[in-house]
Amino acid sequence: MKNILKITAVAAASVLTVCCIQEATPTDVATKDQVSLETTIRGIPAALVQAGSTGYANQGAAWDFALPAIHLATESMTGDVIVTGNIGYDWFTQWGTNVSLGSDYAVGALTWDNYYTWIMMANSVISQIDASDLSSLDETERSYLGFAYTYRAMFYFDLVRLYECKDVKGVDGYTVPESIKGLGVPIVLPGTTEAQAKNNPRATVDEVYDTVIFPDLDMAEELLSTFTAPDKYTISLGLVYGMKARAWLERGTAYAEKGDDAASVQAFKDAAEYARLAITTSGRTPLTQDQWEDPTNGFNNANSNNAWIWGLSLPSESVSNLFCFTAHMACENEWSEYHTGRGINRNTYNSINMYDFRRHSWLDPERNSYDYKSCRDDADEYFANQLADYANIKFRPAQGAYENYATGGAADHCCMRVEEMYFIEAEAVAQAGDLNEGIRLLNEFMTNYRMTNGVQYDCTARATTLQSFLNEMMLQKRIEFWGEGIVMFDMKRLNMSVKRGYVGTNAPASYRLNVDGRAPYWNIVITRGETQNNPVIATQNNPDPSGLVDLWK
Repeated sequence: MKNILKITAVAAASVLTVCCIQEATPTDVATKDQVSLETTIRGIPAALVQAGSTGYANQGAAWDFALPAIHLATESMTGDVIVTGNIGYDWFTQWGTNVSLGSDYAVGALTWDNYYTWIMMANSVISQIDASDLSSLDETERSYLGFAYTYRAMFYFDLVRLYECKDVKGVDGYTVPESIKGLGVPIVLPGTTEAQAKNNPRATVDEVYDTVIFPDLDMAEELLSTFTAPDKYTISLGLVYGMKARAWLERGTAYAEKGDDAASVQAFKDAAEYARLAITTSGRTPLTQDQWEDPTNGFNNANSNNAWIWGLSLPSESVSNLFCFTAHMACENEWSEYHTGRGINRNTYNSINMYDFRRHSWLDPERNSYDYKSCRDDADEYFANQLADYANIKFRPAQGAYENYATGGAADHCCMRVEEMYFIEAEAVAQAGDLNEGIRLLNEFMTNYRMTNGVQYDCTARATTLQSFLNEMMLQKRIEFWGEGIVMFDMKRLNMSVKRGYVGTNAPASYRLNVDGRAPYWNIVITRGETQNNPVIATQNNPDPSGLVDLWK
């Protein structure tokens, strides 16, 4: 699991195909693609779920399955996801225990190489369509170009959130140098030459937002303004609005940290506005209890609900029994060594209201608080004797196929659902200065969509200040999106703490990390492959956090 990178040089150009996408870094500058425009744009979502996307699968690295694996890696760093099975089968142990995360280790390729490969693919589409006169484009060209700009904004947005080196307090041996504060990632555009790519320093976070993320989303909004997505696997205007809501929420927090109150308030207002636009434009509605707990379709089928704004499809012919999200996250399947593996932090579980149906996503110690649903014929015995306390049954084998990996592993992967927009709206309104309205919005969402037996959720008494409201809002967001790859970014943004070490913890000993405030391992380290091929980056890399957080004993 701790493969050391063995890189001497990376090719300066890559030929991109749908079925085989080679390792790439910002120094890889795409030449004119020979495949059709349609093949290229359709190849991007295929690449996002590709097993072996970085090439390390050939070395047995079972974390190598593209975006779903990235989501599992970030979840492993939050403190809410606990390994409940054999830790020897945890291929995400580096992220979960803060070991081997420096530039010399292969795990860095999961984020760096994947995102820049995907950026190259988006750039290839953008370079093939003349956007100088949008009115001259036909509907197909407009939609393809809109997709490409959305993808590119999405990829750079994740990159700056992963690699911006934010301040960390109270961790001995970890200091953020002044010279790298505020730096994002290198910008690679269709016109970037090979020579430029080999001397391409990290742009500032502000530059990435101002020159790529927001302009790309603005362009996508214009291009997709009259486009109707045929399904939830296709980028839509609602997704563009959702991405703008996410981005303005990040900007609002950043401006507040800089002391620019006016810019912060406006950014939060924009976040709230776009979150509401995403809700209304998408026409999506929150998951019902039956949909959430569906033993066959729970969190694996975009078409089984009206909540998903955008998701990825993994066809059965592309499923590997080790290199897919379900193999590592679903606890009911029989076909993976990891199937008994992940549950929720005991303290987080105990914080869930007894009348909140989301509590049913994890097994209570007595197994008698709820009549748990399952796709398994032997569910009672299996839950009682094979799964640990607090093991998750949120993520189900596709079609309930717990004995067949080709079917059970072919799960759709959710990348945005409408519930996130409700949380963004509530937070952004409160952050913009109307705390009471933020409280009302959170109360309304929880009461209408998550509580049972007519119970009213009311956090008013617990949210007397903005910070106490943010704590409560984030608790509910952590529960809502547990395992979905969303929460770590919010925790990093809001300087939140990690606590896996305490009396009664269900975390294995080597995972009992406590950090007061932002964790150092949320500042991802750039790979050695990039520092070798783009030497200016070597002086701008984030410090290695590995092993610097003492285990709780």
